Amino acid sequence: MKVVRRKIVSSRPLEKRPEKIVRFLSLKDFYNKRNKILIIRNCGGLGDIFMHRMMFEDFKKLMPDAEMHFCCPKYYHDAVVDHPFVDKILDFNEINKEDYIISYNTTTACGRTEMRYAPFSGPHRSDIWAEHCGLTLTDHNMHINISDDEKQEAKKIIEKIKDRNGKIVAVAPVSAMQMKNLLDHQLLGLINYLNSKNLFTFCLHNTPINVCYKNNIPLIEEKRIRIWMALLNQADYVISVDTSAFHCAGGMGKPLVGIFTFADGLVYGKYFDFILVQKHRSRDINWTCGPCYAWGNCPKTKNNLKPCLTDISLEMMVEAVDNMLKKWS
Repeated sequence: MKVVRRKIVSSRPLEKRPEKIVRFLSLKDFYNKRNKILIIRNCGGLGDIFMHRMMFEDFKKLMPDAEMHFCCPKYYHDAVVDHPFVDKILDFNEINKEDYIISYNTTTACGRTEMRYAPFSGPHRSDIWAEHCGLTLTDHNMHINISDDEKQEAKKIIEKIKDRNGKIVAVAPVSAMQMKNLLDHQLLGLINYLNSKNLFTFCLHNTPINVCYKNNIPLIEEKRIRIWMALLNQADYVISVDTSAFHCAGGMGKPLVGIFTFADGLVYGKYFDFILVQKHRSRDINWTCGPCYAWGNCPKTKNNLKPCLTDISLEMMVEAVDNMLKKWS
């Protein structure tokens, strides 16, 4: 009998060795790196960057001598540059992790956690990121500081379009997600009611809003983050959908109304003093389906619109405006 010898080759790929294994840290390196903490956020959005601001004070409380370094896309640096507990802001392309003994990447932490809770809501995102870093937050202060020059520029921008006396209301009706945007009839009804209360109202965004142009609604398009923040700061009241303006205004302690759809406003606004407009299962006896993080597969979808948006009535917004004016008169 002829014996045929065959070479058995494993189908499992060989494990590659790391290019460099750090086996030893000199005392000098340890001394230079021991008090540096790096937090990495690879992406936005702007609202998430503002919520990150809630973390840094507690890091400083735990390690008063530590340097807090925050890495995020360069576009968002201006949203953090004024933070008193952030020592250095870096772009992702600029960082060298070898400069740090320890670093934390928060980019996917909130998504993983929220999907575990879905369709229900979980912790506030700042608490999710802090837990990812091994920290429990005790103070959720954003420490937003607008300079006098920024305030003056924002004041001049508002004065140029102000067509009546009275207190100023900034309305942010548009988010990066269509499902959070006010519908045209909702925005028009809200603006008309605010005008009837002798308030000067303007809409705020970084790009055009067609319904504002079509209906002569004062609109400020501001792409500079610092001046955009200053415009919110100069308003007496802020009304915002679930977008960065809500978080920025909340962080500044502005009198605030938040209009939410599928995301849980009671969670996102947990650390703000604000008035919520939302169909919410915990507050509406006949509302059993929201807020809901399974909104993408909503069986009640009609023409790409969800009931958590379309069922927000003018009466709900009017009641919130009245409560806002009464509370912060």
